Amino acid sequence: MDGFVLGPAEGRAYGFHGARVVMKATGATTLGQLAVMESTYPAGLSVREHVHDGEDEMFYLLAGELAVRCDADSWTVVPGSFVFVPRGRRHGFVVTSAEPARAIVITGPPRLDRQIADREEAPPDELPPPPPQ
Repeated sequence: MDGFVLGPAEGRAYGFHGARVVMKATGATTLGQLAVMESTYPAGLSVREHVHDGEDEMFYLLAGELAVRCDADSWTVVPGSFVFVPRGRRHGFVVTSAEPARAIVITGPPRLDRQIADREEAPPDELPPPPPQ
């Protein structure tokens, strides 16, 4: 496996349940260890509660604010916060800020990246706009 770098505007972009998801690393590029995505969620977006049976999910929030639920727990998440959701736990969130939220999302082992990539790559005009650089 070789090392690699993707610049700020690089990576395949997909629309996924109202979010813009840019693949930064996938199971294919990490020998099946993890996936890393940069996700932009429009203001007000609600991600319904769901469960990942086979992978843990982590978020590092870069911008915006989220109200996150994980089973009976709930948290207000602000930029610089890190959220860990173990596999098998019911979770979801709502973007509570007036501006879009942006997060680095890490999953391991990688499965969500394949689920997103199985969709056709979305044309840029069908995605939420990328964050300003």
